[in-house]
Amino acid sequence: MYLIFSQPRTIALCFAWITIAISQSSGSEFDFFESKVRPLLIEHCYECHSESSAEAAGGLRLDSHAESRRGGHRGPAVVPGNLEQSLLIRAIGYNDAEMEMPPSGRLSDDQIAILREWVANGAADPRIDASPAMAVTQLSPMERDPATHWAMVAPKLPAASPSHMPQSRDVIDDWIDARAADRGLRLSPLADRRSLIRRLYFDLTGLAPSSEEIERFLADRRPTAYSDLVDRLLASPEYGERFGRHWMDVARYADTVGYNFAGRERRLIGSERFRDWVIGAFGSDMPYADMIRLQLAGDRIDPENQAGNLDAMGFLTIGRRFQNQFDTLDDRIDVITRGLLGLTVACARCHDHKFDPIPTTDYYALAGILLSSQMTEEGPSPLRMVDKENPSDERVMLRGQPGNRGEVAERQFLTSLRKADEPRFTQGSGRGELAERIVAQDNPLTYRVMANRVWGQLLGAPLVDTPSDFGFRTEPPVVPEVLDELALDLARHQSIKRLVRRIVQTAAYGRSASADAETIRDDPDNRYFARGNLRRRDFESLRDCMMSVAGVLERSMGGEPVSITTLGAPWRRTVYAYIDRQNLPGVFRTFDVASPDAHTPQRHYTTIPQQSLYWLNSPEALALATHAAASISRALTKDPASSTVQSEERWIRAAFDRLLGRPPKTRELADAMDFLRQPASDAVIEPDPRRLWQYGLAEVGDAGFVERFNPLRVFAKKQWQVSSEFPDPELGHAHLGARLGHPGNGRSAAVVRRWTAPADGALVVTGTIGHQNQKGDGIRATFAIGETVLWQEVQKSNDRPYGPLRWSIEKGQSLDLIADDNGTPSFDSFYWTASIRFESTTGWTLESHSEGDFSGPMDSVSQAPLSRREQ
Repeated sequence: MYLIFSQPRTIALCFAWITIAISQSSGSEFDFFESKVRPLLIEHCYECHSESSAEAAGGLRLDSHAESRRGGHRGPAVVPGNLEQSLLIRAIGYNDAEMEMPPSGRLSDDQIAILREWVANGAADPRIDASPAMAVTQLSPMERDPATHWAMVAPKLPAASPSHMPQSRDVIDDWIDARAADRGLRLSPLADRRSLIRRLYFDLTGLAPSSEEIERFLADRRPTAYSDLVDRLLASPEYGERFGRHWMDVARYADTVGYNFAGRERRLIGSERFRDWVIGAFGSDMPYADMIRLQLAGDRIDPENQAGNLDAMGFLTIGRRFQNQFDTLDDRIDVITRGLLGLTVACARCHDHKFDPIPTTDYYALAGILLSSQMTEEGPSPLRMVDKENPSDERVMLRGQPGNRGEVAERQFLTSLRKADEPRFTQGSGRGELAERIVAQDNPLTYRVMANRVWGQLLGAPLVDTPSDFGFRTEPPVVPEVLDELALDLARHQSIKRLVRRIVQTAAYGRSASADAETIRDDPDNRYFARGNLRRRDFESLRDCMMSVAGVLERSMGGEPVSITTLGAPWRRTVYAYIDRQNLPGVFRTFDVASPDAHTPQRHYTTIPQQSLYWLNSPEALALATHAAASISRALTKDPASSTVQSEERWIRAAFDRLLGRPPKTRELADAMDFLRQPASDAVIEPDPRRLWQYGLAEVGDAGFVERFNPLRVFAKKQWQVSSEFPDPELGHAHLGARLGHPGNGRSAAVVRRWTAPADGALVVTGTIGHQNQKGDGIRATFAIGETVLWQEVQKSNDRPYGPLRWSIEKGQSLDLIADDNGTPSFDSFYWTASIRFESTTGWTLESHSEGDFSGPMDSVSQAPLSRREQ
């Protein structure tokens, strides 16, 4: 819209009228132009019809609000609201042989529909006109009123609820069901109970339920059976690990700083402390506002780290470290604003935001807060940030250039979210005040953003498609009442567990993913949640479940990160995996794990051949197959079948029960039976003997066998030890080297060399064991297979050879060489060597030596062929 003015008074009146008219326009109309219309014009029209072309063809320019309306030699190209008179629409329709544009070929039907919709709805166009002869107004992002955008308005409960539907369990269901009914969508029935318990376990713990847990739930017909199960899972340690990993995506977690400049230390000291704090915060259901306060300003709340809350500040400091301090600053501003508020404030580093009312001064107000703070790796926590003695405001960097400074940006909250008379931040750097404004009950964004994240994690799709961008280009959810209801619930009760509990008890969560063809056609993306979403398993859950069903998953929590791609890596949950920013292992990229370089709003899942190839060929997958087959076989040995056919059928049924949580279908059973009847390959590939050894700590009872095995996590100075600090503050000198070793303090910290049999066969073991100190009470040395103690002696002030010792062993079983402190932890250094000759039942032999085979972490090595059951 444009006018030509001649009198000053007239100009003022007309500007007032135009401003009122434009202010009544929906911001979404301008968003539609920017996201849909302008890209089409640039790609297909600007080459001939713009100021940059030597002479606009036909005198027509489409790169200007005013020029497009004035048009060229033939007349106006765009007449708002009138398709017939708009020559642009006539030309792109290819209905006039003299006017077919673009000349390279007709636009697609979808592209034509976009331009027709734009013109028919008034041709909203926020572009600035270059002609000085015309006074043109437009609604720039800085002039947009936040009160006109749904996300900037405080959530509120609707005046009336829709009718209560028969299947509804919550007012959330009432709203979803009502919207689905309006669209003519048929609601899917609830999933069967077997599917539902598996869904719940995966979502709340990241693990599969055992067959016993499934059968117990199926048999429990009490009305409270499901809600009791929910409460049990929410109270489990695994829940904290599961939801902690989700937040680690938001916080761009890694264990290294990124690119290593000038040979500096790459390890991000204390990274695991932030991970463990996050897991603990979710597990204990810390109030969400407190979680935010501690992550932004834990130094003001727990300055001496008495409650371990300084580690929460890893949210700010765990990110990538850049050579340019302003890039590091940008990363921290981004994780605060996108992670907690759903606003892309980092876009205002060089200029005012293109779409949202976020001026550059907002960016540098936050920059001043963070630049008035400093990291202090020494002291109570290596992750903490504290205020500088003399905090100061930052000047705007014009076009993002440090040497080109503009106005001072006072440290204060974002323009769109602060009140007109709100004072600036004055308490130190302002981080504490910033945290309080973010968690304020009247903040319209914080609780919406988190509620949307939780919904997306549980339902497989968020209510708002862009979980970290609630700006003006973002459309409201199709059922906005649900998001407001959840946001208000979270703000009022501050409980993530309560939010999760409420969502997973809705009918929307419990629906089957099956739907009729008409419903899928009318809502292909399931935006109205009329059915359940089919979901890909994330890498962490997939890998953890494989370890769990194979019977090797270790449930220990916290501590140093572990490499999961090296030989002998402990079977710990994937949340404890070592994440190297600079050299992220290929398996993480293959399975779409969140990039640690930046805040990740949500994961996007791909299907590529490398995924199948990894599970078919990787040493980890082959080892897990071996363990799973052996574990299933051992579970059946107490009640052997009377014939081979019965035995194989029982084994198949047990495998399906263990791995998939259901019995095999008739065709599956027949195919599996046929497969097992085929002979396995006769080829023998001798396994690398180094791969057969593990080194760990164990709890041992009076009998001396291993009750709980925990692999040692750190390899340093040619020995496996408890942590990077040696001796460890809690477990003392516990370690194992090629020959030497030392138990930890007490029988919960015996040290163990574990040798795992690659096949069924027999062992002949010889070696030497010794304890040479005259002080102390010596050590107790034990050989055991499982819970069977094979040989045991106390060694004190002597050394002696032993063997030959002969035992039978099954594939996947482990021979444990256990050394405990025999009562007191002092003067317990020992040496112990073992030479193992193994002869398989099929006739091949293997020599293994504890000293010669000793190694640190190893890359993938050879694997013996799998048996038919293992395959």
